[in-house]
Amino acid sequence: MPHPRRLLPAALLAAGLFAPPAAQAQDPSFRVNNRTGNVINEVYVSSSNDNAWGSDRLGANVLSPGQSLTIRLPQAQCMNDIRIVFANGQTHERRRVDTCQITDYDMR
Repeated sequence: MPHPRRLLPAALLAAGLFAPPAAQAQDPSFRVNNRTGNVINEVYVSSSNDNAWGSDRLGANVLSPGQSLTIRLPQAQCMNDIRIVFANGQTHERRRVDTCQITDYDMR
């Protein structure tokens, strides 16, 4: 019979209480998909811990209807705030988005 200590990690894994290091490393990067009929002029994504939006992720570019933009974020920066500015001046803001749990952020 295996030693009881060797059974513990397997039992924790089966119970969902223990995950190997590779499973704990989550990727916070995601795609912004413009599924609206409006052009997006600016995209900001910053850690929810920051007080400032940082720089516009589009720079001199725009995100036309049907286009996507991949947002690359530092590993383990899962809680983020997202701000979208449309060409018509309207804005969309969402706070505390767990981007480690999504692959796409659809603007509709």
